[in-house]
Amino acid sequence: MTNKTFTLYWRTGQREVVTGNTVEEAFTLAGYGAGAAPALDFHAKGDDDAYVWDPAIGLWYHRENDPWKGTS
Repeated sequence: MTNKTFTLYWRTGQREVVTGNTVEEAFTLAGYGAGAAPALDFHAKGDDDAYVWDPAIGLWYHRENDPWKGTS
């Protein structure tokens, strides 16, 4: 079976790309155990960079919904 790519978005503001047949397998192959799961904010399929970390508020936001752009 071909490995797939997943992007892990951590609650620390780090983004990491991992590979495996499933996201669970990719997580394990990257060396993470179940204890690391609570530190993961969310994951996305593929090598994703659609989210940006905002250190002022400690959250990820989608590039399309940049809170600092304002409204027209």
